Order: sequence, then structure tokens, then C-alpha cells
Amino acid sequence: MTANDFRRIALGMEGAVEGSHMDHPDFRVNNRIFSTLDHEERLGMVSLTPDQQQTFMREHPSTFSPVNGAWGMQGATRVHLESVEEDTLGEAMTVAWRLAVAKGPTRPRAKSATAAKTKPATPKTAKAKTATAKTRTLSQLLSLYPREVQALARETRALILDVLPKVNETVDPTGPYIQYGYEPGYRGVVSYITVNKKGVKLGLGRGATLADPKKMLHGTGKSARHVEIKTPDDLRQAGLRPLIRAALAAWKKDRN
Repeated sequence: MTANDFRRIALGMEGAVEGSHMDHPDFRVNNRIFSTLDHEERLGMVSLTPDQQQTFMREHPSTFSPVNGAWGMQGATRVHLESVEEDTLGEAMTVAWRLAVAKGPTRPRAKSATAAKTKPATPKTAKAKTATAKTRTLSQLLSLYPREVQALARETRALILDVLPKVNETVDPTGPYIQYGYEPGYRGVVSYITVNKKGVKLGLGRGATLADPKKMLHGTGKSARHVEIKTPDDLRQAGLRPLIRAALAAWKKDRN
């Protein structure tokens, strides 16, 4: 995975925003940090409990390790981006996000006498310091790819919107992803589209749990699977619509 993949999953958590802590990116909810990237954006961190940390390290020893010092002993867990799989990171990120949400908002620090006398920032300065959430339209994302891939992505999108009633569509601000779900955050994703130069992938958030008699699903992650869509005919495969419906049923079951 890349740093942008890590960032996408972190910012997919409800209420999450990107900030900066000691000159490196962090991700917060209610002003509580639940994950970070290092200065070179090669390693990530998720803030877990010590027991949760041990569980992830035991199940994924090449991916998770404690950060150095006391923070690591308290649950701060290093994520090796070169080895982590997307669904595994999504699971760890969700755990860290939930812990931060459960703690509630942080209390604002009292202003010092010196700070109280400081001249307030001008509108221009304040604007420069305000974090602005990046957004991107579907057309802006697809414009980066060949026309035949754009057409294939739009047909895939039309299929998903037809099968999943009133689903919410989210275009990733940095990566080649379009997500479809009924709740905010990584866990709310039922289906997704990944765009590349040769075609698209129609992903299913809980694809690993689905029956696949026609052997259409690909991937080795703990949860997600995808169907390769290289031509419009691939969208007309007899078992594709039932797979998307099964993914929706799996999401509903997981939610209850």
C-alpha cells in the first residue's frame, strides 16, 4: 500500500480530518489522534490498546509492530505499508478510530496570558492555516484514464447503482477509487470500483465471505475481493449481479 492509500482509509472514518503533529501527518476525530504517517510517509501508526496490539501482531507479524518506547507499550502500533493489505489496515484503522471516538472530544487548552495578547490572525492568514478537505468529482477522476476505460468505469458504476438501491457514492480525493455504501467509513463500504489504465475492478467489501460458484472473485485479503472488468461483456456475466446482492446481504448481517 501507499501513503495515499493509508490516508484514504483514515479519512474514510466518520468525522476524521488530517492534521499535523511534530511535522508529520496525523488523522484525528474530535481532535484525538488515532493514526499517523511518519515524516517520509513510509510507515503508519494506529493507536490501539495493548491487547489489541498483541492480537494484530500475532495475526500479521510482518505488518504490525510496537513503536519504540513507552508509547509502543501503551498500544501505539507501527504499520509497515509495504506488507499491509487494505482490508487488514481498514480493520485496524476502524479499531483505532472507535477508541478515539469513545474517549470523546479533547478539552481545549486554556489560553496563556501571552497568547491572549497576541494579535488575531488576519483573514488571509487564518485561511492559509485552515485545513480544507480535498474533493474530486467522478469526471475529474476518470479524466486521468483512456476513454475506453472511462466508458467501462461508467458502465460498472451504472450496474452498481442499479443493483444497490439508494446507495451513497464517494469519489476518493487522491486514489483511483469510487466507493459505494450506506454508512460513512471503511466498514460501511458494500462495493467499490478501482480504475486502472487497462480496465476496472468491481470490488466487494465482504467478498471473502461470499459463495463464488463461478470463480469470479479475485484477491487474497481477509475481507475484500474483486471481479476483473476488462470489457463490457464482463459486466453481463450471469453471476455478477447476485454477487453484488450477496455483498449487500453480508453487510446487513455484519451490521446487525
